[in-house]
Amino acid sequence: MMTILKKLRSAVDFILDNLITVLFIGIVIVYSSREVSDLDIWLHLKSGQYILQHHLVPLTDIFSYTAYGKPWINHEWLFQVITRLFHFAGGAAGLILMQNTVVVTTFAIFFLASLKKGNNVTVFLVLYLTMLACVYRFMIRPDIFSFFFIVVYLCSLRRFMENGFRLIWVLPLLQIAWVNIHGLALAGPLIVFIAILGELAKRHVKLPWEWNNIRRIDNSRLKQLFILLGLLVGASFINPYGAKGLTYPFFVIGQVSGAGKILFNFVMELSRPIRWDNLFELGRLVFYKELIVISLCSFIYNRRRVNLFDLILWAVFLFFSLAAHRNISYFALAAGFVTLNNIVLAHEHGVEAALPAGMRGGRLRVMGRYLCIAFILYYPVKEAFAFTELIADTAGTYTFRASRNGVTQARYPHKASEFLIKHDFPEYMFNDFNSGSYLIGMAWPDRKVFIDGRTELYGPDFFMDYVRAGAGDPETIDRLVKKYDIKGFFLTISANDLQEGLLHYLLYNPGWKLVYLDESAVIFLKDAPENAELIGKFQIDLKNWNPPPVESLKSAGAITSFPYPYLYRARFLYRHGFPEAAAKEAAVFLSMVPGYPEALAILNQSLGIKD
Repeated sequence: MMTILKKLRSAVDFILDNLITVLFIGIVIVYSSREVSDLDIWLHLKSGQYILQHHLVPLTDIFSYTAYGKPWINHEWLFQVITRLFHFAGGAAGLILMQNTVVVTTFAIFFLASLKKGNNVTVFLVLYLTMLACVYRFMIRPDIFSFFFIVVYLCSLRRFMENGFRLIWVLPLLQIAWVNIHGLALAGPLIVFIAILGELAKRHVKLPWEWNNIRRIDNSRLKQLFILLGLLVGASFINPYGAKGLTYPFFVIGQVSGAGKILFNFVMELSRPIRWDNLFELGRLVFYKELIVISLCSFIYNRRRVNLFDLILWAVFLFFSLAAHRNISYFALAAGFVTLNNIVLAHEHGVEAALPAGMRGGRLRVMGRYLCIAFILYYPVKEAFAFTELIADTAGTYTFRASRNGVTQARYPHKASEFLIKHDFPEYMFNDFNSGSYLIGMAWPDRKVFIDGRTELYGPDFFMDYVRAGAGDPETIDRLVKKYDIKGFFLTISANDLQEGLLHYLLYNPGWKLVYLDESAVIFLKDAPENAELIGKFQIDLKNWNPPPVESLKSAGAITSFPYPYLYRARFLYRHGFPEAAAKEAAVFLSMVPGYPEALAILNQSLGIKD
């Protein structure tokens, strides 16, 4: 009877373990199936198109009129070519397929390479948390390729240090690809260097407990690691810019840590994620904070048998993650890796024996395993379904929808850019930081931009001028207008207040005329003879503004439409002192979404303001 029960349990465990593996891959597919929403994707697509058409990587800027001809280290050129090819083959769906493929392959390798006998549940729980900490970077950016390379390097090194792994010699070839895809490529040699450093410390430093002997490799393998490190460094020089391309990340770090510190205040991904004022905010970066605590606890749990490589790796990636938001995902991968290693080491060497008798093996352990499986089958699945119901705007329909195969139009000033391209606007237009990449993608080579997301190209002094102009400083605005012969302004009107001062300046300066307004952007023209025809045809008087007619709102089954354009315009008009126009926009919005708090507040406050 006992034999039959054991066979039955073995069969059930086999089915559940495989189900957990398939479920994990399915969940990653859901979370990586996000619409095109990254601001820089259009610059990447246009760069990739240029490279494919001309069969060369531009060495100087070709997209702006403010930095035209200035040396440009485009260390992401290979990513741009790959992205362009996927876009050419399948449009937005092609881009999402690329994103899916890279992210799912990364986490599939991570999951399968971490499996040991009977640890599927543990691997799922740790890597599920890891994925949640990374998901904010699941966008069509070169970062996702760095996820892949980091995971491959870590898993390959672990395999090599445990029992030898000949495929470790493929890493130099991957390094050539990495250094031409993303500036983080130096993380490859860094990971190998950390492994070497850990091995040297095990040989020459008296470490606590059993650390000197844990996962210690023989001298032959250590010699191979030195050779591998040399090959990786050499491979990193194989890029269009040589040594400059390899050292470019250090230049950027030096720039933003010096005069470029101003970027930290305005570029979210460069700001520090954890500060004293937000350290204990429970709803902020919760998965990142949980990973810090859990991975630290894994070292405590396995404190007698820590692999020094894991500890140094964890500390280095934690340090970088604390420096900037964009590094959180890289730490998450390292934290998931070391947490699983610590759990395996602890169990291999009998750490369970130190636990109370009631917590070791037996029915309690079996019960805990099945409770974890029940949790896995409920919570992550429920959250994945909830994720598919996130708001995604479809071009012009203003509806919620579950499908992710498209472009999040609300992120981009698509209608304003079409208006700009359609009409004969002046050559030199000032545009804001967020719209630069989109304008490059839509209008280059016919139009060049004032600024885009390549902050390191423009430099801190230029960006500081941009910030002062955005704040509405008349002297800076006048100086930039004269220096670059600016005849118009193209500005997005998001909740970001970076250009609120400039918007206010232009709205109330008789020398500039508003000729376009929608929910995403505004266009102003200088009141000059060469612009007279456009101004005469399109000038807008906001004191007599009337909302556009309500469009036919499509529904997706039982999903309610959300007419956000009226709300966005109401916000803009109210902020800049046009209460009557704001009230009209808010009223139209409320006719479709009754009782919406923000719209009600705008309507009430606008009606209470007198000219």
